Amino acid sequence: SSYDTHLYKLCDEAGIEKFCMHALRHTYATRAIECGVQPKVLQKLLGHASIKTTMDRYVHVTSESLDQAVRQFESGRVS
Repeated sequence: SSYDTHLYKLCDEAGIEKFCMHALRHTYATRAIECGVQPKVLQKLLGHASIKTTMDRYVHVTSESLDQAVRQFESGRVS
């Protein structure tokens, strides 16, 4: 895409390995979820018509997140 062409130019100028816009979008979405961005907010930011798309692609329950949730609950920091 034309976006990738501009992105590749920036990568060359920065002296870093080229990557595509899709990879950038995926990384952004993954990091947003890890930082606590609500899935409905991410859905709007990414322009997904359905929350199911956002949930299926980016929101995964890991054992680490389950452990963190239990620790938050036990410490009384759940809102």
